[in-house]
Amino acid sequence: MPKKSDKPAAKPAGAAKKSLSSKSSRSSQSKPANNSTKRKSIGRWLLSTGFKIGLFVLCFLVIYVVYLDAKVREKFEGQRWQVPVQVFSRAELLSAGEPLSLTYLAKSLTRAGYQKVSKVWRSGQFALSTSRIIIFQPEFSYRGQEFSAARLTIDIVNGKVIKVYHGNSLAKSVTLAPQLVARIIPSSKEDRVLVGLEQVPEALLDTLLLVEDRDFYFHSGVSPLGILRALYSNIVAGRTVQGGSTLTQQLVKNMYLTREKTIVRKVNEALMALLLEYRYSKDQLLEAYVNEVYLGQHFANGVYGFGLASEFYFGRSLNQLTPAQMALLIGVIKGPSYYDPWRKPENAIKRRDLVLKLMVEHHLIDVPTYEQAMATNLGIRGKRRMTRQHFYNYMQLVKRELPDLLGNQQQNAGIKVFTGFSMKAQLLLEQTTAQTLSELERKHKQSALQAAAMVTESSTGEIMALVGDRNIDNNGFNRALDAHRPIGSLIKPAVYLPALERYQQFNFASPIEDKPITLGSEQGKEWRPKNYDGKFRGQVPLIDGLVESLNIPTVNLGMSLGLDNVVQSMAMLGYEKPLTERPSMLLGAVNMSPYQINQLYLPIANQGYYERTHAITHVIAHNGETLWQYRPRHEQRISSQSAYLMNYALQQVTERGTAKSLSWRLKGAEVAGKTGTTNDQRDSWFVGYDQEQLITSWIGHDDNKPMQLTGSSGALVLFANYLKQAGVNNLNWPMPNDVKDVGFELTSGNAVEENCQQMAYYPAVTIGLSYSNCMEKIVDKRSWLEKLFGRDEG
Repeated sequence: MPKKSDKPAAKPAGAAKKSLSSKSSRSSQSKPANNSTKRKSIGRWLLSTGFKIGLFVLCFLVIYVVYLDAKVREKFEGQRWQVPVQVFSRAELLSAGEPLSLTYLAKSLTRAGYQKVSKVWRSGQFALSTSRIIIFQPEFSYRGQEFSAARLTIDIVNGKVIKVYHGNSLAKSVTLAPQLVARIIPSSKEDRVLVGLEQVPEALLDTLLLVEDRDFYFHSGVSPLGILRALYSNIVAGRTVQGGSTLTQQLVKNMYLTREKTIVRKVNEALMALLLEYRYSKDQLLEAYVNEVYLGQHFANGVYGFGLASEFYFGRSLNQLTPAQMALLIGVIKGPSYYDPWRKPENAIKRRDLVLKLMVEHHLIDVPTYEQAMATNLGIRGKRRMTRQHFYNYMQLVKRELPDLLGNQQQNAGIKVFTGFSMKAQLLLEQTTAQTLSELERKHKQSALQAAAMVTESSTGEIMALVGDRNIDNNGFNRALDAHRPIGSLIKPAVYLPALERYQQFNFASPIEDKPITLGSEQGKEWRPKNYDGKFRGQVPLIDGLVESLNIPTVNLGMSLGLDNVVQSMAMLGYEKPLTERPSMLLGAVNMSPYQINQLYLPIANQGYYERTHAITHVIAHNGETLWQYRPRHEQRISSQSAYLMNYALQQVTERGTAKSLSWRLKGAEVAGKTGTTNDQRDSWFVGYDQEQLITSWIGHDDNKPMQLTGSSGALVLFANYLKQAGVNNLNWPMPNDVKDVGFELTSGNAVEENCQQMAYYPAVTIGLSYSNCMEKIVDKRSWLEKLFGRDEG
């Protein structure tokens, strides 16, 4: 057998070549296939990655737009701005027969922004003669009642209203509109007055859109066409005369964004503008712009919105602006600092004239109006400072009351706060205070006297005027609210009231000892009070202790009543702080502010009814909703009998007691009051009232030095000088059914029906009143002959 070889058999040469050729062919065919696969793979990867990136970007954009949308809606539908609190005065009713000073009424109208003219023809104007004032006031609402715009005529003779006219018709009374007194600026320092679109003159809106955004009602927030047109106009003019941003973009920039100039901010601006346009109507956006646009700087506070800018630049409301003034306001938008009419009047005039030219070219005004407007000056106010930033002392009280009524968010939401403030009463009190202090300093050789005074409507407790410093421009220490001084004899009515309420035990004739007394304290010290004149009368009727402000009878009465009852009397009248029961309190060793004293006397002046002394009467939201209003207490804390008797006694104080100088200072006037003087004449007090007003006054030195002034020679003079100018409404309290004039024997204090040796007639509560016989009968000293012929005794 042949032997097998371990090696494979050799292939033919042709077969080898064929094999190599086949291999090479397969290799060349696989390379293009692999490249194609790789390209497809890369393409798929790029497509996938791009899709993912795009999806991510889209998701991001959606989320971001949703975020921006939420941000836009939150502010636009919530509290858009921190709007200043607008504080208004009361609406004052004027009737025939009432006292009124033309001078002070005219001053109050001027301070409220009215324009004095020779002929009244539009709202916000008044004309004045020697005996007549004509006022054209705008429409207003007050405590739920609507008042239309009206021309009011008031005739005054000898300081009293004789006739009032509403339009051309004779009326019983007219109501003067509440006046804007001040604005309380929020922490943002942005000052503005919110206005509705219907309150803005149509001519102003048309001009605004013409200059700032002609296509406002046609674009969707961003206007490429507007940008191109603005670019063309600026190139042709050789300067910037028109902006490219839409009004909506400007609103976004002012309301939501910062002033930085970056691409990101511009993108945000465009997106938010589109969102605003999608969410809200054009009128809503235009109204927001009108209230948001920055138009100037009032010292530290920015001026925002046309409502405030109109008053800031011209001292007028929007509906009183002339075409030239509208043109200036719209022109200022472009650059409030560069076109500041006080600092750069030339720039302001050029800008105003350019806007006027656009107005006439687009037929918003006619040619004669254009020519007249071009010939006028800027017409701005004389001084940059707005006059309504006054009455600091009164506004301080408003600021203290407001946080107790509303939260911070509500306070910054454009509320209107109405108060009991009377412009004419405030101006009169300010002037009277300054004049009285100067007069007293000359007469008594004093210097650096200070004062505090308040005027309150007795029936409501509303504070009409308040002075806390003789310098009305001083915005520092408010003595009316914060100067706590010993009150002296002002406390005495609180001591005598508990006795008058115990009418079966005490009456005006009840004898009270007036002899030297010594009282001991817990520390072992002795107290020996004295009367002001150093005399002792032995015994006096109860009423004389109050009328003549005698200290010893007051201490004896207070101790017999009990100090706890005097403390309760103080609380009943409205003093809310705790008191230490000690005998010295009976003579006024209690520190109180004029504001607290005013509250103490209010129930006495209000016929026994308690009301809380307050400035704010009601608060209105920007949409007209009533957020808060004062609800009268009308709580009778003093019986009608005791209130009448106390009023009688305090009238006697002004007729024959410590305030008897009022009988010639206010000749013929029927008023009541009480003087107060502290040790070494360091404090001079007087509290007095007529039928309508309670007036509290204090005079002294800030360093507590003696000043040689008593209550009657100091603070009483301020009271009298004020009422002499304001006019007196004489007290006229009806006598209660259970009170009658009764004869009393002074030696015993008993009620008698016969003539006794020493008698006096006083009003007294007759419930359970018993009459006695005289202890000292009148002795007939006539001779038998005189008796026979009927000669009267004496």
